[in-house]
Amino acid sequence: MDLESILEGILFALNQPFSSDDLSKLVKKPVSEVEAALQNLQQFYEMNQRGLKLLSHQGQWLLTVRPDLSPYLEKLKKETLEGDLTPAAAETLAIIAYRGPLSRLEINELRGVDSSYLLHQLLLRELIERFPNPQRANSFLYQVSFKFLEHLGLTKVEDLPDYDKLHQKNFAS
Repeated sequence: MDLESILEGILFALNQPFSSDDLSKLVKKPVSEVEAALQNLQQFYEMNQRGLKLLSHQGQWLLTVRPDLSPYLEKLKKETLEGDLTPAAAETLAIIAYRGPLSRLEINELRGVDSSYLLHQLLLRELIERFPNPQRANSFLYQVSFKFLEHLGLTKVEDLPDYDKLHQKNFAS
């Protein structure tokens, strides 16, 4: 498999900015080779008018959707946001509310499945927010948002029913 395909897959799957250095370490290739492959990929998207765009900013790379596709994404986003939460999304939201802030990995471990899509949906609905994990670079922590609290009429997350008991409970045992 060629380097461009590998980098494209990584950036697509992780859906977050990565530095050339981090990508270089991940694929075990020199930074210059990684940057050349990323620039080739960036040109490919531009020249072929693909639906994706590879952004570069201050040494970080992010694979995203082309801006002119916004009307289609807005329609999809509106349809997604107007419906009820799925049971899996509600479960993920409850885990974040009672156990947060937590990383995606911790959420996945508690649920036993990948929660990336659900986290994205909850972020779109502005029910959760993410912020950089101070313990681990290129990782985020998730917590409920003010909109979540406002929607439930709560002043703070600790006002959730049985919060003290459930926040401390060790679910892994």
